[in-house]
Amino acid sequence: MLLRRIAATRSRKLLIAAAALAAAAAVLVLVSLPPRRLALPAVPDGTVAGILHVHTNRSDGLGTTDDVAAAAARAGLKFVVFTDHGDATRTPDPPTYRSGVLCLDGVEISTSGGHYVAIGMPASPYPLAGEARDVVDDVRRLGGFGIVAHPDSPKRELRWRDWSLPVDGVELLNPDTGWRVWAQEAAGKSSADAPDRWRARGRLTAALVAYPFRSPETIASLMLLGTAAVEHWAELAAGRRVVAIAGIDAHARIDWQGDGADPSRALALPGYEPSFETLSVHITPDGPFTGSAQADAAGLLRAIRNGHLYAAVDGFATPPSFEFSATNDRGTVHEGDVLTTGGPVTLRVRSNAPPSFTATVWNGATVMSADHHEPAFTLTAPAGPGVYRVEIRAPGKAHAASWLRSNPIYVRPPEEPPPTPARPAAANVQPIFSGDVAGWRVEHDAASLADVEAAPKENGGDLRFRYGLAGGAKGGQVAALAFDAPYAFDTYDRLTVTMRADRPMRVSIQLRAATASQDRWQRSVYLDATDRQQTVFFDDFTPVGATYSVAPDLARIRSVLFVVDVTNTKPGASGRIWVRDALLGR
Repeated sequence: MLLRRIAATRSRKLLIAAAALAAAAAVLVLVSLPPRRLALPAVPDGTVAGILHVHTNRSDGLGTTDDVAAAAARAGLKFVVFTDHGDATRTPDPPTYRSGVLCLDGVEISTSGGHYVAIGMPASPYPLAGEARDVVDDVRRLGGFGIVAHPDSPKRELRWRDWSLPVDGVELLNPDTGWRVWAQEAAGKSSADAPDRWRARGRLTAALVAYPFRSPETIASLMLLGTAAVEHWAELAAGRRVVAIAGIDAHARIDWQGDGADPSRALALPGYEPSFETLSVHITPDGPFTGSAQADAAGLLRAIRNGHLYAAVDGFATPPSFEFSATNDRGTVHEGDVLTTGGPVTLRVRSNAPPSFTATVWNGATVMSADHHEPAFTLTAPAGPGVYRVEIRAPGKAHAASWLRSNPIYVRPPEEPPPTPARPAAANVQPIFSGDVAGWRVEHDAASLADVEAAPKENGGDLRFRYGLAGGAKGGQVAALAFDAPYAFDTYDRLTVTMRADRPMRVSIQLRAATASQDRWQRSVYLDATDRQQTVFFDDFTPVGATYSVAPDLARIRSVLFVVDVTNTKPGASGRIWVRDALLGR
């Protein structure tokens, strides 16, 4: 009897403890939950909703293209753009409808200065990699549309670093950046834009607790607001059209350790469907989708190129509806368009944002008019140039992203801006090729091959450089044509050379120091079957690996090399390059 009473008492205590624990867990969930997203009245605005920057199991994503399309359909999206990591040499899949969703195939390219998403582009004849400026140039040459991916990422290899480049678009919203900044701060690393360490740890813990219950709202709550990328983009847009866009960067997994190659070291969240319910891009095509994947994809890409789109965070409120137009004496245009200057400009804004949301109209980096809560309003801007855009924020989102960001309407004068002045022609030149191979030689790794010979022509001669890179996995295969000078290069500031190749490719022109470390600096150039005169300025060269100075130490430079390696050439490739009229100059 006594034992039964003791057992009953223990059972009651266990039940009480379990109930207390359950109550504590319920309280933790309740205090961790972000506000439920608002359900807005559906107001058609002529746009189609979709998302860009999605990864599948073709690179480091978890699902197949069919899995992703099905998730997008369940989230109510009409298009999705796959952007698996690669070097752009894979032939992109043709546009197709999967689960009723228009699917396009792009690529995310890793450069030494950040990641660049390319869409609307055929397969590249050579790997795209290396310096950001070269990849941007190659994407444009191939007819693609290039987007700076996660430009504010706290991870250096992901963050964009050269804002002088002629990029086509910028991701101003990317959830991947948000959680990485919070995680960096939680780990005790400094960050100018995130709160302190313990607050960040609390935020991430709350997000893990809340995610199973309000997934889109939780993802949205980690997105950041005032990022440096917005300022950089505003500076670029002051001079030319640069499309503001959003990317979800969906992988259906988070890699806390490693490089994503081992799925067992990743958390299978956030899923594709919750991600697609968090953020959307709303594009205004020329007309409704027809059901023809090829035709609809062409219209979608045209609209993206023209900036006929806005981005919305559905984790705050959905579905969004938005219209933005500008009118003056020259006519009426909509977001993304250019309006010729001609008298005062009337700006019209309409949205289905709740009254508690706040709309702000910007002219470049300056607020033109703020604190608008009405569903529709009109403003008058003075005559003259301007770059007008709209941002709508949800209330109480001190560390959250804007709810809606538009593309600008550009008001420009009719005249073209003056061309950038070219550098003056060289006054002094020193030939380094006189029709024979004197002073020239080849270098290559132990498994690759290279040779150089004189190739006479009617009006002179060429150096013919033949190379054959060893096959197999990438492992330092290299072949180079080298010229060793008996003098230093400090009396020169450039190299001018005419070159061609038997196929489209990139060659790295390198300067090498006559030091024990043989440090090198390089500038990549594009070649094809046409003779092209290339002038490379030495102050444009960048280090190859770790060097003792950022800029070439011209007083110690004794060699110039034309290098073919696996940065832009596949292992096992072979070919020929012709060089002529090579001159040092100042």
